[in-house]
Amino acid sequence: MSTILQTTDSASQVYALEITCPLGLENVLEKELHDEGLTQTRFGEGQVKLTTDLEGMYKACLWSRVATRVMLPIANFKIDSADELYDGVKAIKWSDHMSASDTIAIDCHGTNHHIRNTQFGAVRAKDAIADYFVELSGERPNVQKEQPDVRIALRIKREVVTVSIDLSGESMHRRGYRQQGSMAPLKENLAAGLLMRAGWGRDCGLTQLIDPMCGSATFLVEAAMMSLDIAPGLGRQYWGFKGWKQHDHRMWQQLMDFAKNRKKDPAELGLRFQGTDRDQRAIAAARESIKRAGMVGVIDVAMMPFQEHEFDINPELPGLVITNPPYGERMGDEMALIALYRQLGEWVVSHVRGWQFMMLTSNDHLARQIPARPEKSTRVINGGIECRAYIFSLLEGRIKEDVVAQSVMTPGAQMFANRLQKNVKKMKKWVDSNKIQCYRVYDADMPEYAVAIDIYQDWAHVQEYQAPKSVDPEKAKQRLFEVMSAIPTALNIAESNVILKQRQRQSGKEQYEKLDQSKHEMIVEEYGCDFIVNLKDYLDTGLFLDHRPVRKLIQDRANGKRFLNLFCYTATASVHAGQGGARSSLSVDMSNTYTEWARRNIELNEFSERNHQVERADCIEWLKQSRDVFDLIFMDPPTFSNSKKMADVLDIQRDHGDLLRLAMARLAKGGELIFSNNYRRFILDADLEQEFEVKNITHETFDPDFDRNSKIHQCYVIKHKS
Repeated sequence: MSTILQTTDSASQVYALEITCPLGLENVLEKELHDEGLTQTRFGEGQVKLTTDLEGMYKACLWSRVATRVMLPIANFKIDSADELYDGVKAIKWSDHMSASDTIAIDCHGTNHHIRNTQFGAVRAKDAIADYFVELSGERPNVQKEQPDVRIALRIKREVVTVSIDLSGESMHRRGYRQQGSMAPLKENLAAGLLMRAGWGRDCGLTQLIDPMCGSATFLVEAAMMSLDIAPGLGRQYWGFKGWKQHDHRMWQQLMDFAKNRKKDPAELGLRFQGTDRDQRAIAAARESIKRAGMVGVIDVAMMPFQEHEFDINPELPGLVITNPPYGERMGDEMALIALYRQLGEWVVSHVRGWQFMMLTSNDHLARQIPARPEKSTRVINGGIECRAYIFSLLEGRIKEDVVAQSVMTPGAQMFANRLQKNVKKMKKWVDSNKIQCYRVYDADMPEYAVAIDIYQDWAHVQEYQAPKSVDPEKAKQRLFEVMSAIPTALNIAESNVILKQRQRQSGKEQYEKLDQSKHEMIVEEYGCDFIVNLKDYLDTGLFLDHRPVRKLIQDRANGKRFLNLFCYTATASVHAGQGGARSSLSVDMSNTYTEWARRNIELNEFSERNHQVERADCIEWLKQSRDVFDLIFMDPPTFSNSKKMADVLDIQRDHGDLLRLAMARLAKGGELIFSNNYRRFILDADLEQEFEVKNITHETFDPDFDRNSKIHQCYVIKHKS
């Protein structure tokens, strides 16, 4: 039996609304509704129920900073089948709410034994509404997913269905000042709710607000809007109630006009809104948001680490520091961020004692790096991640003075930082003159700090070598922390741009297995070639940096040649060959992951797929069957592989003779085969030097970033004897 919850007519109509909000902010939403005179409320999980008239409904839409959606339930009923869902929706008097000529969209949330997926539930509801209007007038409404005249929400919870009109039309966190696709994950209504929870608001007495890692300035813009009494709904052009039959345009316009007149003059308030971020894209997004929100001259942001910025702070006036720093979703990320959180904690207790400080993070261990005792915390969901917003009062008695006294940079970290800076200085001229974007800056130079550090533009890729069993694990962990805390300062790289992996001997398919699912890809350039690299998802990044000179050699010798790349990995050598004018290239590898990556690299550089082909195959089996001939061959096989995709186990020391003979059979007279491998104890089969002309060019294939490690690879040029 369907229960109709709302009837029509009369200006005194009372509506029972459900106003949703971010989890954890229900009481904040209720308080702001009360502040607008909307007092008939009760709250549940993720929502506040409000009983009000049409004006109150408009006020909730226009003035709520915390609400996500304003929903008007119009019916609920029980169902025992999909047909009963159809019947219940069709029984609603839809002509009270819309016309047949209106466009609609239906959002279905929840499933049960009868409605097993939300798309099916939405389709059944759409059919019911269409049939209702066909029977009434012979017309049917059209579906329009984006900004329809009327948006309908279907909520299924066990056997009960609730049908609502979505009066907001789309999520109310969209104020209109942030560009679509902006990089910041912090939603505006969550930011506003946290600001309120931290004590910020209209006439709150706080006159200074700082966000030291401001991202796209969401906290700053929301705080300024609150202080200037700017209705968050003023900038929105689309509302779901505008296509609703009971909408009173005149009343809405009067409320809009009143809201415009409530705005305060920022010059009269004497408020300061300041933010910093070291990421150029974040600051660009922040400045665009500030401009679109009309806050130029009100909010100041600077592209600079907060540790180095001179904020305009009046110590006599109260203020709030609020920020959403990187969380660190993996162990390596957390290790890199410990130093950042310690520096943040040290900064707030040094610069803004007596203020309030709120920090949003998903990582309790990182939160404990702040040298103060939190007064309270609020559990919220940010970007699908469960987080806590910690509030600290930076007052005497709340600050852990003994922790503050400790230096963030330990002597070991300082020593490591000095070594990094020395290496950077030594290589700077070479890096600049060759426009090198990716290079190794450290490779276990000091044995006790057993890591390799590679620079990829403004990122640091850190590989921790597996420590011997004789090394105390706690001591190894401390040294790793010293490494991770030194890198951002020494290399001027954001803490969130430091990626840590542990490198161990890989066998079989392990080298292809994913470590992460972040799909962190970027494009880097090398001698006119563009490459896709992935710093997080795999053990290797897609670009072997030590082979840079070998790739350059191939590029220099490839003009007019037919090029074969065996064990091609991501086909970076093939791209260099194409850049050098190769007539054609063929790249062979047995990995689906890497052959697909290879195709993308070739496509990125706009080489013809017909002339520059990629083939997935076992290289040994391919060599046995092929009859093609090539002028230039590159082969960089793994040291060991027992992949199930291979017919046999490959051991490069044992098998390289047979492998090279197979490859030489595909080499044209006068051609060259470049053979490389990274087995540190490799010894070339003496018989090969009797059969072919062999030249060891290993010492010629090290750039300055690898000249400290002469065993990282061996390289030979092999030709047929004339």
